[in-house]
Amino acid sequence: MTDQMYPDGERSFAANAIQDLAPADKPAHIFRQGGVFLVGARSTSSGVPVFPPRRTCPETGATDMETALFGPGGTLYAFSTVHVSARQDTPYTIGYVDLPEGLRVLAQLRGGPWACDQPVLLRGDDMSWWVEPEAAA
Repeated sequence: MTDQMYPDGERSFAANAIQDLAPADKPAHIFRQGGVFLVGARSTSSGVPVFPPRRTCPETGATDMETALFGPGGTLYAFSTVHVSARQDTPYTIGYVDLPEGLRVLAQLRGGPWACDQPVLLRGDDMSWWVEPEAAA
């Protein structure tokens, strides 16, 4: 794997460090039936869900991955507020969200207040997706 030097001096390894990620020619989320769903994959043999989509199952190595939708609701597992960042305005909150299809994702949280085991909904616009408290949606 070769690395590249960016104009600001930051070094980055090749763009596809995880070789089995599926091509990023599809959106990460879609709008369907009044909700937002993440576009991931699931192994047809083991049922293991993944997001973002991958070509192989991370647990079994099987190559039988098919497109799967996850969401639109879930449960907040854990969260933290970030107060220092060189890349975006602070503070912002991130959290792990358990989706009913057996997937746990790290998401940006908007709104609040937040509590573990709180019901949440996926939300999004044309550019990105995030999570809001279910009651606020």
